[in-house]
Amino acid sequence: MKNILLSFIVLFIFSINSEAQLNMVSGIKGETYNQFAQDIDNNTGVKLNIITSKGSIENIKLLDSNNIQLAFLQYDVLYNYGKTHKNSEDFIKVFLPLYNEEIQLITLKNSVLNSFSDLGGKNIGMGGMNSGTNFTAKFLKKISELSWKNIDIDVNNSIVALQNGEIDAFFYVGGVPSNFLVQLDDSIKSNLKLLPIEMINDEKCYSPAIIYARTYSWQDDEIATYSVKSVIAANTKNIDKEKEKLLDSLYLDLKSNLKGIQLNNFSHSKWKSVDFTNTDGVNWDVYKEEYTMQEKVLDGLGWLAAILSFFQIYFIVNKLWKRKHEQLVAESISISAMFISLFINILFGIKNIGGGGYAQLSGNVLWVLASTISLLIGIGLFMNANKKVSFFKLLLRALNMERKEAGDLAKSLFQPSAADKIIIILGRLAMIDNDLDDLEKKYIQEFADNWHIEIDWDEIHKYEDHSSDKYNKLRDSVHQYLKSSPPKEQASNLIDVISLLINADGVVSKEESIMEAELTGIILKYLGKDDEIDIFKVAVVPQNDEQENAVQSRFNELTKVEIAGGYAYLSENFHSEKYAEEVSKQYRSFNVFSLVFNPRTVSDYSELLNSEK
Repeated sequence: MKNILLSFIVLFIFSINSEAQLNMVSGIKGETYNQFAQDIDNNTGVKLNIITSKGSIENIKLLDSNNIQLAFLQYDVLYNYGKTHKNSEDFIKVFLPLYNEEIQLITLKNSVLNSFSDLGGKNIGMGGMNSGTNFTAKFLKKISELSWKNIDIDVNNSIVALQNGEIDAFFYVGGVPSNFLVQLDDSIKSNLKLLPIEMINDEKCYSPAIIYARTYSWQDDEIATYSVKSVIAANTKNIDKEKEKLLDSLYLDLKSNLKGIQLNNFSHSKWKSVDFTNTDGVNWDVYKEEYTMQEKVLDGLGWLAAILSFFQIYFIVNKLWKRKHEQLVAESISISAMFISLFINILFGIKNIGGGGYAQLSGNVLWVLASTISLLIGIGLFMNANKKVSFFKLLLRALNMERKEAGDLAKSLFQPSAADKIIIILGRLAMIDNDLDDLEKKYIQEFADNWHIEIDWDEIHKYEDHSSDKYNKLRDSVHQYLKSSPPKEQASNLIDVISLLINADGVVSKEESIMEAELTGIILKYLGKDDEIDIFKVAVVPQNDEQENAVQSRFNELTKVEIAGGYAYLSENFHSEKYAEEVSKQYRSFNVFSLVFNPRTVSDYSELLNSEK
């Protein structure tokens, strides 16, 4: 009585200071009820004040105090309380059903006791006075008509009393495996055994159960016993609107997050036995028979989504149906995607039938219908040309075509930026000496395979060119690639790729040597590494008016600059002196004076005239 009075005082003080939280009374610290309360607190968004207790008898009394909103109870305790407190069912409700708690009867391994029927005349530990175990043990004694001496002792002290011979056995009601029994020292556990219980004939609260072998390390055989349902009960009497909202939120949190709690490695293993929909054997009013406001909103949104899905599907199917005879429309529909849609929506439809999700179910039915129609259009069933072709032949043909197309998107996603332009660069570079070596061909093919690009080798051979213009074409192909703004890391890697290709056959030709430095300089310029590259220009200096007119008409890529009373025509920047010399030779072939110079070393263009002289 003193313990209960103290609990009431603590609760009264706490109720003065409580803010937006629910008071939940659990059970013995560290045992299943208490761990369940901690798991709920850790896995939901509602703040809980968790209070420990001696067990279900104390819990039901505290729950009736109006300062507790939630309590863990054995159902037999709740059921009996309802029989002795006629109005209790008006405000105490089953919040959620939990798991079955096994009735465990424990004695020493060397005891002469071998079953429940052997308890007559013995000293039996009945659990603490305020525990559910105490109530259940006394009920068993009453219906069995056996006579033994009741020893009201809590479970924590029962082991010591058993070892000292003060009791011959003791009852414990709790989910197996019990932490209390699991955490005992090995020297103690090795001397324990469980006794079978086969005397109960009460279908109101108890059901047959088995404690399977090795549930405890010291238990070799399975034990027949009985179990009682555990529940979380709620006190709805005199709760304000704020507490009511918290109760509703906690209810929805637990219902929607049960699977998450069960999968959480830190949760009590008994959560795996919890099924909130299983109220078998619980003949008591439940907390929530009608929708909470949150559920009403969610359900309304579900039906709104179903209605919108109807219009969405109608417009999609209507568009397809009008063009169902067209081949392009048929080929635009993915048959595999339609099969996947059918599979997913049928599975979810079955789930929603069982779970009462009728709004979601209606959406599943609509999508099954839409997917079926799309599938039939997609295989070409309505095309005039296919009227005499069987359904299965059309299906196989459509799937075969889709199989061939399946990699197109993946190729586009995994190809490097401007991969086709890189292949052109490598092809022109390999043919710069008009000889495609097998090793060079193998090298390019490896890149193409990695990028899922088909190479037309006949096109590569067309890059054969015996004119000096081949240098310009290769150079232009690099500029075209860089205009696509490839990632700088990729452009940097291209320098190494070019070098490896040039050296692939073990021989570096004159043409390859000329182009390697030039192409490297162009890419380094793109990378912003101007200080690492050389710059060369070609200057064309006309000797008379006739040559100047010829230069202006033929070489419009040159820039005219004034030099010491005369004019010179300058090229763009080149990055290889050898390449610049090749360009200069092209100009000289037209009988004009041309030379190569480094603009970084020539401070005055008039120096070019001195070079000319």
